[in-house]
Amino acid sequence: MSKAPKKAASKPKAAAVAGCTNPADGSPLQPVEPSSVEDVASVVQRARSVQLAWSRLSLDERGERLEALVSTMVTRRAEIIEVMVSESGRGETECLFEVVPVPSFVKGVIKSARKALKPERIRLSMLEHPGKKVVVEMIPRGVVGIIAPWNYPLGNFFKHLFPALMAGNAVVLKPSEHTPRSGAWLAKLCDEVLLNGLVGCVQGDGEVGRALIDAGIDAVAFTGSVPTGRAVSVMAAERLIPCSVELGGKDAAIVLADCDFDRTVAGIAQWSFHNAGQNCAAVERVYLEEGIADAFVERLGKFTNSLKVAPEAEFTDLGPLQNKAQLDLVEAHVADALEKGATLVCGGTRTGSGFGYRPTVLDHCTPEMKGVTDETFGPTVTIIRVGSAEEAISMANDSRYGLNGSIWTSDLKRGEELARKLEVGVALVNNHSVTGILPETPWTGVKDTGPGVASSRWAYHTYCRPRTLFIDSNKKPEPFWFPANADLHSFGEAVLEMSQSGLRSVGGVLKLFGRRVKAVRDAVAS
Repeated sequence: MSKAPKKAASKPKAAAVAGCTNPADGSPLQPVEPSSVEDVASVVQRARSVQLAWSRLSLDERGERLEALVSTMVTRRAEIIEVMVSESGRGETECLFEVVPVPSFVKGVIKSARKALKPERIRLSMLEHPGKKVVVEMIPRGVVGIIAPWNYPLGNFFKHLFPALMAGNAVVLKPSEHTPRSGAWLAKLCDEVLLNGLVGCVQGDGEVGRALIDAGIDAVAFTGSVPTGRAVSVMAAERLIPCSVELGGKDAAIVLADCDFDRTVAGIAQWSFHNAGQNCAAVERVYLEEGIADAFVERLGKFTNSLKVAPEAEFTDLGPLQNKAQLDLVEAHVADALEKGATLVCGGTRTGSGFGYRPTVLDHCTPEMKGVTDETFGPTVTIIRVGSAEEAISMANDSRYGLNGSIWTSDLKRGEELARKLEVGVALVNNHSVTGILPETPWTGVKDTGPGVASSRWAYHTYCRPRTLFIDSNKKPEPFWFPANADLHSFGEAVLEMSQSGLRSVGGVLKLFGRRVKAVRDAVAS
């Protein structure tokens, strides 16, 4: 449905968006010009102008176009890897794995779309509703805005972009001002493979995000901080458009004494330091049973010390922090923990190159520490020693966030039972965060993480609306139509009686039905 854009005062363009240096070494990047309010409105209007043509393609045709888009992306992956390396500072291999899941992800999106978008026939009682047919169809919203953060400059778009397109929408991307080039590359690729203008891109900071919502879009998907997510939700509510928000996280992993020791060490390191911990679903808290705590922390520290931070080797395990503000926050959280009694197991220092920071393990942490309560979004993990699984569950749930949570144990039945006690959107046993690449499972949270749902058929409310199509082939007027008389009252009583006694009273209902139909016909003909 087309919405008139809300008028906003035009502002002069700033010199450039923020992401003008490589975070790994500080080398300069080509500046990106931000979009003006007029630019944003133009991109939205252009997307709207081609949306109807896209929506008229069959579901299979849209799926084929998306598979062609992915095929082109894979063929030209060197281009986007180079862009991501420069914007994020990560190594080529780490950036490659932002592309690796895409082919299977899109196949799953197409499969989910067939379920979510399939028209549904509503079965009606032939006795109560003769000659009636009802079908519920899913109708695209129109133009969907996607406002994404900087931590996965390409992958952050996929959970919303592909389902929105499958539903028949046009899309406008708003990348983070820290990583503007990856989103621009994606939009340009969509121009080349899909319909020109179907996927637009606007550049800039929060003011450009606000202008995008003001430009008359029909739905918005936002990933980012809690304060900004609240503001986006308010703006969407004021405009009566759907809004899906995925906000902060402070994920907990509960490591029990009977865990597969070596695999769990590797898993905790992976999901704590993957992408330098710049992941809403990073493990930031580990509740570790005392019985294995000393040995586990020692092994985790030793393994973490072996990890390489870009650009210090050809193949690196993690990149730097993406920007100085994030580096400052990480250092503040580490300092706070050490001041309050935490033990530094490893890391805790800058690498000396760009915004690089050594992956850091902090032991003997307590709930008074910012690194335990507040989202760090960096390569740090806090260890909280516990006496039992029950204590761990209680402490893990004592958080204002609730995205992922995991149980690490060899007892799968017990692990499943404990996982169900976690107050999260995604609960796992012996893994963490991995469902983010599974297109048929909901990616969602609770509490301050926000109520948004990305991926799976459960996410489609954001991208489409249900339309009820009611078709009446009955030649007779309805018995409850004007005019009212004594038979109408008796008919109502008879229908209620039939609802309680079943078909025993159907004869009386049918008799009154016929008399009421005749009464309506006679009244109209007289």
